[in-house]
Amino acid sequence: REHGRPAKDAYDLGTLAHVLILGSHDDRLVIVDAYDWRTKAAQAAKAAAYAEGKVPVHRGDLRAASRIARAVRRHPLARAVLASGEPEVSFYWIDAQTGVTCRARVDWLVPSKALIDVKTVGRYGGADPVKFGRDCAAYDYPMQAAHYIDGWEAVTGERLPFVHVVVETEPPHFVTVGQLPDHAIEAGRAKMRAALTEYAERESAGDWPAFDHPNDIAD
Repeated sequence: REHGRPAKDAYDLGTLAHVLILGSHDDRLVIVDAYDWRTKAAQAAKAAAYAEGKVPVHRGDLRAASRIARAVRRHPLARAVLASGEPEVSFYWIDAQTGVTCRARVDWLVPSKALIDVKTVGRYGGADPVKFGRDCAAYDYPMQAAHYIDGWEAVTGERLPFVHVVVETEPPHFVTVGQLPDHAIEAGRAKMRAALTEYAERESAGDWPAFDHPNDIAD
């Protein structure tokens, strides 16, 4: 809450790509009239946008994001998955076990059919199912999937599948449409439950200790 996530060009390109893929709108985006960040004027405009809480992208980013979005639209299955529905749907609920207020914002909702999550991966080959599967494990994507599935069910009574549309940010922008297996979702659900329980306990006690750095060389 206090520190947020630091600005990063890769995140900014991903934000722009999401907007173009989903046909949504993001008031934070600012297009800087430059094709890279090398000039002082472009750097100043970038810093000013960050200072205002905006997401600066240059025209080179816009061109790159357009190619990424085009790759998704040209992929038959991805195009079919995103053919109907609505972008960036937020929903809120109270976790029954802890009383914690939860929220989720799904990239694309296909009503009564699926929750769609668009992921941009910043390297050639990153959309390969095996490689992306490693990313899912490393970044705890099963926690997100379980949280969204359970949250939507809590709000609507519907239990919908959670589907990833994965696109590479580097040419030729390979695309994969995939789904986590049930055992991964269950593992994510267990980690999410543990996280909610710890969060509720610490929030109630006001106990947020600093990381305990060991005095000796760590094993």
